[in-house]
Amino acid sequence: MKLSTAIVCSAFGMALSSVSVWALVPAGTPAPAVATPGAKPWASAKIDPGTSAVLADLVGLTGAASEFTSGSTLMLSGRLGHPTLAAGRDTETYVFLDVTAQSEVTSGSGTPVNLSIVLDRSGSMQGQRMENAIAAASGMMRRLRDGDTVSVVGYNTSTQVFLPPTRLDAGNRENALASLRGIDAQGNTCVSCGVETAMDLLARGTTGAVQRILLLSDGEANTGVRDVEGFRRIGDRARGMETSVSSIGVDVDYNERVLFALSQSSNGRHYFVDDPSGLPRIFDDEFQSLVTTVASNAAVEIDLAPGVTVEQVFDRTFEQRGDRVSVPFGAFSAGDEKTVLLRLRVPAGEAGRRPIASARMRYQDLVLGKPGDCSGELVAMLSKDASELSPLDAVVETRLARSETVAALSLANEQFARGDISAARGTIDDNRGRIRSRSAEASARAPSPFKAKLEADFERQIDAFDDADKGFGNAAAQAPSASPGGAAESRDGKRQVRVNADNLDNLGL
Repeated sequence: MKLSTAIVCSAFGMALSSVSVWALVPAGTPAPAVATPGAKPWASAKIDPGTSAVLADLVGLTGAASEFTSGSTLMLSGRLGHPTLAAGRDTETYVFLDVTAQSEVTSGSGTPVNLSIVLDRSGSMQGQRMENAIAAASGMMRRLRDGDTVSVVGYNTSTQVFLPPTRLDAGNRENALASLRGIDAQGNTCVSCGVETAMDLLARGTTGAVQRILLLSDGEANTGVRDVEGFRRIGDRARGMETSVSSIGVDVDYNERVLFALSQSSNGRHYFVDDPSGLPRIFDDEFQSLVTTVASNAAVEIDLAPGVTVEQVFDRTFEQRGDRVSVPFGAFSAGDEKTVLLRLRVPAGEAGRRPIASARMRYQDLVLGKPGDCSGELVAMLSKDASELSPLDAVVETRLARSETVAALSLANEQFARGDISAARGTIDDNRGRIRSRSAEASARAPSPFKAKLEADFERQIDAFDDADKGFGNAAAQAPSASPGGAAESRDGKRQVRVNADNLDNLGL
């Protein structure tokens, strides 16, 4: 069936649902932009000439464009929480943006990597931990390509550069590997010292390289920067120099909150390994991520329509100037997906079409070797008829639930760490029930192309709560009854807190 026929049939068969626009437009074809007199002159993505007339007719019939998809190497999709809102009074809705790197594209293999490996060499790393860390770092350095740059920093009370930035080739690779043999373990733990030294080394590197810090820690930061906000600021600085920090917590005595904050603010990943023998797998994952990077320096600008205001931006670093919200996403490897959710207040207005926001993404396309740019606009309908008002969109509800799950797991971790096991398990139980209810409601409303994915998403959230509940319960059962805080201080309790932090990253915000 031709695309135009499919869209028209779907439009009538599904009561002109805006979902059919997204479901039937092929990947890479933007949904139409709606021009509204008097609105901000938002940039509109180009539309394939073979479909633009039919899509424009469809939007004219529905009266709104509550979804769009636009892009090539990176695909930007957007949707409103409520396609139809109440006229005559202030209302709330959401804007959900999903950025996905196409998995079938071939990475720009010519893009060099500038990697700094930062190893904890405090006293607690003595023995097998240090041996495994060096083995994992060696494996990473052997697999890096000729032309990639690597440096190695060790930190304890202070820092030592074991390998200055070195562009690898057949002649110097073995010498670079030999630099790892002199690393020993002693002293205290200045995590921030190691990261800041690595940032200084990366700043000397080749312009245009994919930059990353791979940080390993097995202990509490007991010198230098020690607090979550301090590490978040370091992550912000790293992101500002187009560098992500992937942090690896080893065993159960490191501070998962500071490492997670550092990675999250820099658009990196956070990992937990219970056993140092798991380090090579993580280094392999990071290597694959580096060499399949398809886009860098990605950022989305959201321009709010007149009168629309931001109530909350969930889970991501952002900057707001006037009615523009900027969200940095950093680099993308093939198949990566990153999202942002905004809660907005929409002022009262007359019935009819109401512009809400436009979004524009810019990035460096490493596949095509040129800047990438795509955009879309979101327009709602205002109605005086209560029967026409939209429930919360199922896709948006799933993303909102994910954010609430992350907040609940973080709160449960804090309660458990304080020794309040009852409160922690109560938080888990309450929120697990909420997620089950949300799952049933969202699944019933989900458009068929998204139903299976949404159900799997909710199942992951429920699994994370089940895992936390079981782990906290086991730790509590084994703790001495005379020591209420004993569960939090036990190895099982600490392990579960770190597993929960790892799950926060795996939930994919």
